This record gives sequence, structure tokens and C-alpha cells, in this order.
Amino acid sequence: MASFPVIDFAPFSSPTSTSLERHAVAINLDEACRNSGFFYLKGHGVPQDMLDTIRSRAIDFFRTASDSEKQSLALKPGDNARGYVKHDDPDKGSHEALDFYRPVEDCCEPFGIGQGINQWPTKPDDFLSVVEAYTDQMEALGKTVIEALALALGVDTKLFLSRVDKPFWQLRMVCYPGQTSVVRTKAGIGEHTDYGILTFLLTDATKRSLQVQGIDGEWVYADPIEGCFLCNIGDMLAEWTRGTYKSTAHRVVHTSNSPRVSIPFFFDPNWDAYIEPVLPPADGILDDKHVGVRYRDKYIEAIEQPLGNTAAFPA
Repeated sequence: MASFPVIDFAPFSSPTSTSLERHAVAINLDEACRNSGFFYLKGHGVPQDMLDTIRSRAIDFFRTASDSEKQSLALKPGDNARGYVKHDDPDKGSHEALDFYRPVEDCCEPFGIGQGINQWPTKPDDFLSVVEAYTDQMEALGKTVIEALALALGVDTKLFLSRVDKPFWQLRMVCYPGQTSVVRTKAGIGEHTDYGILTFLLTDATKRSLQVQGIDGEWVYADPIEGCFLCNIGDMLAEWTRGTYKSTAHRVVHTSNSPRVSIPFFFDPNWDAYIEPVLPPADGILDDKHVGVRYRDKYIEAIEQPLGNTAAFPA
């Protein structure tokens, strides 16, 4: 049984749905965002063969690329965001990752953080085209989910969509090593919240790796459901809704003998978007916590800090 709600998104995006059917989906999303910040999304419209293909390309990269091929894609100084990185941390956990981002318009060398050029594996030949097709599909899905949330919140849809018409998305391919040695290393990512708007997670079939912190402080597993994205709220959406939607802490604690491959798609605001609360304070008094933030400033701050400030494994 799933630990978080499973929401069928098909009625919202279907052209034959009634306004009541669309509104019901929006309310289901709203409740999940308020209560836990995590939910499974089915009926999302991304073809299963596309999910299978992008997952296959990620698995093949980590399984077959040589160390020299991986290092040829290593993060570049300045940008420090696009390309290959490997973390070996005895406290926060170990993993390797390959990151791609939406290009930032009108950027040129010397590049600032996040403003560089994506670095693409040369094998297989279709790697670039597969990723581009997938990110196009996911960008469209992200905008449609934002539209649904605007409906649920009673916020002008144009206000929300104007901040994500050119979303600074990130596609990350992550591999957590299998624990096959006698003295097990710590594979994972430490406790953190995502800093963007929405995360759409696709993984392999590995269970009991991703943990989410409940409102009682206890950690529960969020195992994959085939055909669904596991979605969660990021800090920017929490800011946008004055904390009404919850940016929930999660971590990866990978103890399986087999590697785990994870492919999160981070749907974030436009690079230069200014995100400020669209909902009034509950008691009518402004607070000093939700005062608005320029997305690029939040992004740069997040990139400059190691992901996961606490250990992936309980002490």
C-alpha cells in the first residue's frame, strides 16, 4: 500500500473532462500538497515507452561508461552544475550523478553558476535526442500541474504560468552503488528539501531506499509505483504559497546489494523569476519568513551548499 496519495491526473488534462472533473483533480493535488508535500501521479500522459527509454539510457550510462568517459563530462569551473559528479562521503552517503539543465539565454563565457553548456555522453547515438524529447514532455506536464494548483488555490493562472513559461528545469540521473563489500559504505543522499517548485521522480524498481519525513518526525519509505511519478513540493512552491504547501524533508538510504538508478526532473521557475507569496497571511499579519526571493539567487545558494546537510544513515 502506498504511503502517499495516488492521484489520477488524466481527468484534468483530458479535453473531454468537465470543469467539475478538472476541479476534483485540482483539489486532490491541493490536499496532498498541504498535508504531506508528496504524492504519486498517474495518468500523467508521458508514454510508458518514453519512461522505459530514458530509464534505460541512464542505467546504461552508469553501467557501461568508463571512468575516463565520465571524467570527460566532469563539472566545469564557473558553471559548476552541468555534467558528471561523484560523491564519496562517509557521513552523507555516496552516489554519482549526471546533470542537465535548461540553457540560460544570453549567457556567455565566463559562465556563472548554472549558466554553462550541457555536456552530453556520445554513446549511445540517441542519448541527446532521448533526453530532449523527455524534457519537452516533462516541461509541458509541469506547466499543466501548475495550472491545476492555481485552480485549487483560486490564483490567477496567468500569474503562475508567467513565472514558468521558460522554466529552469534540471534533469538529474543518479546512481547509488550496490552494497556488496563486507564493510558496507554509506550510499545515499542526506536529509534535504528540494529548492524548486515540483520534482517528478522516475526510478528503477528498487524499494526501501527513498525515505520521507512525516509530520511526526518519523521516516517512511516512498517506494516506486510503475507508471507513476513520485512528486514532491520544493521550497519555491512553499514560498509561493506562504508555507501552505509543504516542502518536505527526504533522504536516500540505499542498502541493497544492487545499484539504484534514480531520474528526478526538477521543474523550477524561470531563471530570473521573482517568487513572492500569492496567498494572504492566515491571521492578516505579514510575517518575516515569506518575503519573496529571486529564483536565481535561491538556486546559486543551493548549488554552493553540499546536498544533504545531515547524514543519509541514522546515527
